[in-house]
This record gives sequence, structure tokens and C-alpha cells, in this order.
Amino acid sequence: MGGVTGPLPSASARGKALRREIAALGVAASCDAPDLWAASRDCSAGALLWTKARVVPHPPDVVAWPEDVDQVAALLRLAAQREVPVVPMGAGTGSVGGSIPLRGGIVLDTQRLTRPLEIDLPGGSVQVGAGVSGNRLEELLAHAGATLGHFPASLPAATVGGWLATRSAGLLSSRHGAIADMVLSLEAVDGAGEILRTLEGPSGGPDLAQLLLGNEGTLAIFTSARLRIWRRPRERWVRGVRFPSLRDGLRAVRDVLRAGLRPAIARLHDPLDTLLSGADPLRVPQPLRWLAEGAQAEALRLSLRAPLLLNRLVDALPAASLLVLAFDGERADDAAHEGEVALAICDRVRGENLGPSAGERSLEALHRSSWAQAPLFAAGAFVETLDVATTWERAEALGLAVRRAAEGLAFVRAHFANAAPEGCAVELSLLGFAGAPAGEIAGASRDDAEADLEDAQQRREAALAAALSAVADEGATISHHSGVGASRHVFLRRELGEGIRQLRALKKAFDPRGILNPGKLLL
Repeated sequence: MGGVTGPLPSASARGKALRREIAALGVAASCDAPDLWAASRDCSAGALLWTKARVVPHPPDVVAWPEDVDQVAALLRLAAQREVPVVPMGAGTGSVGGSIPLRGGIVLDTQRLTRPLEIDLPGGSVQVGAGVSGNRLEELLAHAGATLGHFPASLPAATVGGWLATRSAGLLSSRHGAIADMVLSLEAVDGAGEILRTLEGPSGGPDLAQLLLGNEGTLAIFTSARLRIWRRPRERWVRGVRFPSLRDGLRAVRDVLRAGLRPAIARLHDPLDTLLSGADPLRVPQPLRWLAEGAQAEALRLSLRAPLLLNRLVDALPAASLLVLAFDGERADDAAHEGEVALAICDRVRGENLGPSAGERSLEALHRSSWAQAPLFAAGAFVETLDVATTWERAEALGLAVRRAAEGLAFVRAHFANAAPEGCAVELSLLGFAGAPAGEIAGASRDDAEADLEDAQQRREAALAAALSAVADEGATISHHSGVGASRHVFLRRELGEGIRQLRALKKAFDPRGILNPGKLLL
């Protein structure tokens, strides 16, 4: 194991003491080295670079696995008495460092919060524990003929609690909304160990559920939720539509949504991904294909040493943009009718219907690429993903501003998704040079590995800061559905302004000892 992970963290005196006290509460706990290592990272770019360098900069003191809300409450009361940080963690699929224990303490692993599922198909709801994985939830709902309609890229592993903590959104959000739109009621525990339960249905005054959603474990830890579900559609109508420009594509999606249509999927590609999807007959230049496929490790690293040239190469590509459009329905005729209305709207904006195969091919590529970052990191690259959001009128300018701001630091790719009548999310990927490949680092000295990591982190942070500065300058939000975490929180002040003072007042009310996920959301 040492050859894979490097030196593992060892148990601290505080960790051993906490393990005994937590065990006395009847809660499983461990300060064994492999458990501490696993709880010290997520799927963020920074954490993946730590893994390559075989370092553990932020290990917890102990990991605990409560199994119900009462155990969570008892654990948080103990932590508050001892003034020990508590960081909730689901499956560790986050991309922004939100579950990394920056100040040590207790990592509260929620994956055993899996109360029996209560599916009410006639009532259109499901009661589910925060530790249930999205994939398992969808399997159980499918068996009952239902669906949550929530399909983020993290679906195979992410937990319901993680979705709630970050206000997650998925592939079908244009039809079903984000996770916040699916919440009927919540159960959570605050930093004082008090159990909070919201009512199902309208409530007087501010909505406590909406206040807690997206708190990233800084105000309370979710233990269960009642969510809205739908009957599983039997049919899906899919088309690929090519537009002469990104601007035309954005206008078409806006018009489709504002016409009252609710496609299951409305995902618009930038010119490069339009070429890669096969929707444009021009052959993709080889350096760009290396970047997209993560193949030819040495060629990939060489290309990433000149990101400005790569971005300029993309600027020279044909401006065509591919829209993947899908409608779901109980009957094929229902889905097709909505689809044909949407195609008529696209036709008015110079959209060319490429048929079902173009859309299906693009969706297959999307599912294949969702977890394809590891080979790029192993080859000596970094991949920083951003999900930002803005209005339709600003979307094209936002994408261009980020490209111009980061073009000398990383290669920039973009998709436009999670469409709503007022705007959309812009999903950005920053690919940059991150030093030696993983195989070379595995045989390097510790000093060389740490020096390589330091250089890679500086490059990644420079690219990320440039991109987020551009996002803030354009008046967009710095996070649409992945949370703020540790990687974006320094830009939160620009977005919230005076709201930071009120957020800190809420922190004192919900978490008077300041134990919940310290160092996140500027709290």
C-alpha cells in the first residue's frame, strides 16, 4: 500500500481519545491509517494531485460512522463539548474540496445513514436516508416504476446527503429541477446536537429547508429527506441539432424553455465538442484529440505546455454548435409531439436536425467521460471543473471571458446545460500541465514528489483564480450545483457582498461552537 499512497497518516493522541469517547456512544469509529487516508480527500483536482504525489496534508483525527439521527446528534453534542471540528462526508465524490477536514477533528461518514426506503408512488414521494447512494436509490425507485429524475455525473456513487449539501443538479434538471426543487421535507442535526425537522408542505415564515440546502455541512448535517418522485417514463425522443454558431444555439434553447416546453435534456456543446461528437464533418486536429481522449501521455503533456496555442486553435475551428435535445413521455407520441414543437423553434434559429443518432452518440460520449479524469492526472495533467451559471443574455460572453482569462494557463472547454427559462449553467473544464506522470512520481524521492506537487498546485490555482475572477467580473454565480468548498470560497465574498455578515450570524445560531466544517463558505 505504501507504494500506492505513500506514507499513511498515523493515529494522534487526540484521535485515540476521541475514538474511545465516540465508541462509548455506541457509534463505530476508527483512527486506523487506511481510514484516515480515505477520509482526507475527495475527487477535487487538488486532492487528486495529492494522491499522485503520495501526500496527506489534511488527515482527520478519527472517522465515525453513525447509523441514525440520534447517533449523529449524540456525536455532535460530544464534539461541541470538546470543541472538535466535525466534517460530514458522503462518498467523497465532491469536486471542490467541501469534505476535506482542513483542521483535522472528526470526519462523520454518512454512508450508514440508510434508513429503510419508504416509497409512496400514489403520493409521489420517497423518504430516504442521507447515506443512500444515488445509483441505489434510482435502482429501488425503478423497481417500483418511479424515478427521482436526478442524474448528476456523480450518480454512481454520490449520496443523497451530498446532493442536499451542495444543491446538486443533474442531466434532467430542465424537466425535473435541481435537488432543491425535489425536497418536500428534511431532517438534519445542527452544531449543538439539536435535531431539526421541517414540515412537508407550506410553512409560515422563512423556509428552513431552503435555508439549510447548500450549507455544505457548515450549519447542519442532513440525516434524511422526503423527496418528490415521478412515474418512470416509458419513452424518450432524442435529436441532435446543429447550429451555425453558439449564439444561435443559446438563443434556440432559451426560446424552447420560454415557450413553456420542458425537455428532459437540453445540452449545448461548444465548437470543439461539436466536432468531437461527429456532428461536424471536419477532422479534429490531433493535438485537440489528445486532450479530449487523454491518450498519448507524452504528447498530451507537451501540448499542455502551450495552452495559449491550443485555445487559439479552438478559436480557429468552425463555429458550429451541437444541441442534444431529449423529451420523455409515457407514450412515444407524447414525447415526439413536444420534440417536434421544439424542432420548429430551433428551425427558426437556423438549427439543422441531424436526427436521433447524433443526439444518442453525444449522450453515450457524455456518460463515458463522466469519470475519465484519472487517466489525465496520471498522464501529468490537471483537470479543474467549474459549474457556474448566468442569464441567457450573458452566457456566450461568460464563456468567452473565462477562455480569455485562463487561455495562457490552461486549455478551456465548455458546455451549456441545466437550462431554465431565465438562464443556464456553464460547465467549464480547465486542463493544464501538472508535471511528471504518475508512474514517474511513484519512483521519485519524497522531495521531488512534493516539488512536483507544489508546481502543479501553483499552476492549477492560477488557472482557477483567473477563471473565477472572470466569472465574478461577468456577474455570474461561482457555483451552480457542485458547491463552493475549499477551492472557490475566496470568491464567495464578491458574490455575496454584505450577505457574508448575515451568513456568519446564521453560523453562530446553528453552530455556536463553530465545529461544523470550519474553513468552508468563509465560516
